[in-house]
Amino acid sequence: MNLNQVFADIGNADLPHRLAKLISVGTIAEVDYQTARVKITIGDWLTGWLPWITARASNNLNWQAPEIDEQVLVLAPCGDIAQAVVLGAVYQQQQQELVSDIPAEERQDIERMQYLDGSVVEYNRKTHRYFFDIKGENATLDIVSAGTLNINTAADITVVTEANAKVTATENIDLEAKSVNVKASENISLDAGKDLSVKAGGNMTLEAGGNMKLNASHISAQE
Repeated sequence: MNLNQVFADIGNADLPHRLAKLISVGTIAEVDYQTARVKITIGDWLTGWLPWITARASNNLNWQAPEIDEQVLVLAPCGDIAQAVVLGAVYQQQQQELVSDIPAEERQDIERMQYLDGSVVEYNRKTHRYFFDIKGENATLDIVSAGTLNINTAADITVVTEANAKVTATENIDLEAKSVNVKASENISLDAGKDLSVKAGGNMTLEAGGNMKLNASHISAQE
């Protein structure tokens, strides 16, 4: 018996089987978020625990875990599912709802990430608009820097809130502009622990619709 020929015949018989398993489309059946592994249903067969591909996994790290029922591509080196890795998700027709509000001819310009709670992060390269919409009763957007935080714009900056706005600094706060307008529908309070200085290079007008009261240990006026 020619053993080389026997092994060659076995290898040739196994080749179509391995090629068929080289790339498969399956559905995630289980997820282990501790070890970053998933089990995939391919037809009627359930794989063992397989790793999924991520953008970075060394000194720089990226985490975006897949979910159960997500359809994915599976790459098996040499057709060996035991060595397989999950390449990524397959976009399905029912997920067109994600961009259903955008005309089809404009979708090439949109990059959008939508989360289960309805929150959206989107960039439109045509209109040059970066859009964050964070949903939820206790929605929070935090920007934290161990050093300096700079916000520069060539146009206007608008901050609008339906609740309170607060700016706190342990040192100084400087406001510098051509004109500064402060307007309140009710009260404005200025409270200094030490000195309070008000200086005008031109005229100064103090006007009250009711009473005006100056209270100090010493008041002096100089013309």
